[in-house]
Amino acid sequence: MKRFLLFTVAVFLFSMISAQVVTCYDIQYTTAASGDSPYINQAVTVQGIVTAPKFYTGTSTSNYGFMICDPEGGPWSGLLVFTNRYFPELGDLVQVTGTVSEYYNFTELTALSAYSVLSQGNVVPAAPLVSCGTLANPATAEQWESCFVKVENVSITSLPANFQEFFVTDGTGTAQIDDQCFERTGFSWPAFAIGNTWARIQGVVDFSFNYYGINPRSMSDIVMVDNVSNSTLSLPTITAELNTIVSMPLQTSRLKPAWGVSSFEAKIGIDPSKVEFVGINIDDCIINIMPSNPEVSADGTEITVTYISQEPITSAEDGLPLFNLQFKPVKYGETQVTLNAFKYDSTPIISLVNGKIKTPIRESIAWLNLGTAGSPKNIFDPALNEKLVIEYGSKTGSSGINAKVNVRIYDAKGRLVCTPVNKVITNALGIETYLYDGRDSNMKRLAPGMYYCSMEIINRETGKKETTTQPIVVRSTMN
Repeated sequence: MKRFLLFTVAVFLFSMISAQVVTCYDIQYTTAASGDSPYINQAVTVQGIVTAPKFYTGTSTSNYGFMICDPEGGPWSGLLVFTNRYFPELGDLVQVTGTVSEYYNFTELTALSAYSVLSQGNVVPAAPLVSCGTLANPATAEQWESCFVKVENVSITSLPANFQEFFVTDGTGTAQIDDQCFERTGFSWPAFAIGNTWARIQGVVDFSFNYYGINPRSMSDIVMVDNVSNSTLSLPTITAELNTIVSMPLQTSRLKPAWGVSSFEAKIGIDPSKVEFVGINIDDCIINIMPSNPEVSADGTEITVTYISQEPITSAEDGLPLFNLQFKPVKYGETQVTLNAFKYDSTPIISLVNGKIKTPIRESIAWLNLGTAGSPKNIFDPALNEKLVIEYGSKTGSSGINAKVNVRIYDAKGRLVCTPVNKVITNALGIETYLYDGRDSNMKRLAPGMYYCSMEIINRETGKKETTTQPIVVRSTMN
């Protein structure tokens, strides 16, 4: 009997440990001189925001993965997920299970056994400023492995070599710039010469052939001239409570006094069915005079904020708020707040990063929300590779219940088509997302017609069930 109890306890403890979700920091942080992860050769589950959707691990077109980071960013916060099967997008919050390995002293998550996208459109943490000397020294560079970073005011010290790598310096040392985020064929850097100075280079950090290098993800990660037109405006991802006012800062990259900026116009898009615009405030912001009353479009989907000053608008560092938008969520789930347009004085700004409001579920209910990318309608065409966004959730997390969810698709006659979701909710917000491709359990596309998405939440502690059902329309695009 004692052996049986001990065995049961051991199995329970093992399942609890194996189900634990670790962070990139947990995997990367080490005091070992080798730089090896403390989780080397162990199976782990980790969550992170995708900072580089595709990262090649060599010259081959078939060896690639993607980079993720902890939402807070900073040192030890990045990780390479090596896989040839999955294709996330920038800003996806993913959860992956695999084995931690050291490939020529580069920490990776390999041999993936599970992969899911928990949410999309999350803000990628801002790239911290590091020196070239930091990356040139292995002792100080290790903490930035797979992280998203930037160097500024660098001079070119070498032209691209056989594998497109070149070197730059900011006077503290020499850092490598590489092309591992670009396609393997047909890529080349823009023309430049030794001695040219670039204002900013940002990207994810890799380690190969004894060099830590920055890998820009696109040419927009390279700013050759430091001026107002190359500014970046961004909205963060925030968590808010239902029917409670929350502030969202509109953040800007630094503004130099020499630019003489004295006005701006921002156009912000929202979904008024999910979030209500309340107003703006300037608490702890760059500007200290309220802008004119914001204009809201007739349909409530766009807000225009205009500001004109007699004094220059300046900021000494990146990421400070110009002003705060105030919203009140009226529905559970996630909703994007988009920067539709922005200009400083008469200069349009191209680098605009959207934000998101997450409203967690605080009730023990079965919550279901259907739509497609960019539309709240539950109509899609699998033949055009359209996907149905299934958001589902219930109260969960440390203050909630141990909730298991089943999401099933039925046809109009009530016959089961497939069960796309059968799992325990692990997201602390109680809300998760599944992208349904419109296929049945035999991987055949659904015929056009009416279907039903049924969700069942089971409290694993009490056995109590909550259910809800919503219709789905599979349409056929007429030629």
